[in-house]
Amino acid sequence: MKLIKNRFIPFGNYSAINLFGVIFVREGIRVTPRLINHESIHTAQMRELLYLPFYFIYILEWIVRLAITMNLHRAYRTISFEREAYDHDAEPDYISCRRHFGQWQLRKSPRDK
Repeated sequence: MKLIKNRFIPFGNYSAINLFGVIFVREGIRVTPRLINHESIHTAQMRELLYLPFYFIYILEWIVRLAITMNLHRAYRTISFEREAYDHDAEPDYISCRRHFGQWQLRKSPRDK
């Protein structure tokens, strides 16, 4: 994975974005192992969906969740791809044991943990 620090990408309040396996990080953001792991999970998701379908599904799911929640942050955090990445970004070995299409695997709610 290639990492590019810059002033312009990502837009808004986001600190990093993964575009086709290239991570763009906003200047001034500390690149941590957790951030790299989070973006590595997204790269695995992209690969198994052959990249373009990943972006199509991601954007479609975000639009649907935004229409339901009417909240930008909540819509983003509940996208299935983001839930998997946030749920496992603190697990350094997750990529090696990740199941295919892990973003759609059933998860216990935080109350059940």
